Amino acid sequence: MPEALPRTVVKINGFSLYRPRLAPVFAAIVLVSLLSLLFVWSRIHALNLEYDISSLEREIRQGQQQLKQLKLEAAYLSRDTRIETLARKELGLRTPASGQIIRID
Repeated sequence: MPEALPRTVVKINGFSLYRPRLAPVFAAIVLVSLLSLLFVWSRIHALNLEYDISSLEREIRQGQQQLKQLKLEAAYLSRDTRIETLARKELGLRTPASGQIIRID
């Protein structure tokens, strides 16, 4: 069995200091560092998700605005007076005479 190294004792004016073992200190430093990195990573991830959510909300608002504009355009284009005017001027259609209408029962 390997022999244990004696602990170094420093004495200054009757006050003795023991050199601490480095393994537990390093383990504590690594643990605190890992926890800090985990916290920072979670905050960065949360911020990225917030940016994604805000950009998706902006896209939704733009889509809703475009839908409103398209509904207004469809309402404008489907007006009866506009369609009748286009039919008379561009297609050359006219109101049928009384003998041109045949009812089928």
